[in-house]
Amino acid sequence: MSAQIFYNNITLLNRDAHKNLKLQRRSDFAFARKTHLVPLALQEFHQAARDYPILFVGEGEAQTPVALLGLKPETNSFVDEQGDWVTGTYVPAFVRRYPFVLADTENDNFSVCFDADYDGWSEEEGEPLFDEEGKNTDYLQEVIQFLQSFTVEMRRTQAFVDRMKELKLMEKKRLDLRHPSGEQFSINDFYGIDEKAFLELDDADILALHKEGFLGAIYAHLISLGSSNSLFDRHIKLQAETQKHPEPEPELH
Repeated sequence: MSAQIFYNNITLLNRDAHKNLKLQRRSDFAFARKTHLVPLALQEFHQAARDYPILFVGEGEAQTPVALLGLKPETNSFVDEQGDWVTGTYVPAFVRRYPFVLADTENDNFSVCFDADYDGWSEEEGEPLFDEEGKNTDYLQEVIQFLQSFTVEMRRTQAFVDRMKELKLMEKKRLDLRHPSGEQFSINDFYGIDEKAFLELDDADILALHKEGFLGAIYAHLISLGSSNSLFDRHIKLQAETQKHPEPEPELH
């Protein structure tokens, strides 16, 4: 899965070229409105499971856990027209790190980058990234620490996925949803943990998973699939709202 979701113009942060750059901090998630899934780190599983189905997507060795935000491409059921994320629901770290991102460089190092197309940048107002001496501000240091922590967690997440494959717990899945209104929907082409195979693991494997810190994540994933029903309900309500208030068609000239 591409790590460039949301990002249109990834630019390497340079303390000389961007010495006056400031970020206007907002609680506006409009940039995520047309994203129906985002990568999820293992550490987030427990919080995310309350609100989103946690699925594994990708083929071959490149499978990534994601939070499913909408049932159709370019549809995020958790961001409204004002760009607000639904109150009381968990906002994934992948979303919260925007407009910053770490980029791989040589020797397994990382460089801080940002989306230059984000409209929250300014040289007049906002949080400065560098001080008058060209050093990182406390704010930028916090950003870097967050990005580094997220990167470390995503590596641990890949180790979790590899372990699930090693134990032959990953399988292709399909979820068939039925709404009380009679409407039906199927979620296809994703992977998940085979609960039957998991329950058949021997005690040694279960103990090893516990010591590796993976056992809770397995349960969180399995529990999260129940969030598919509430997501379907949210999807239907948003569809009904859209039909009541359709977007105006562009005028022809």
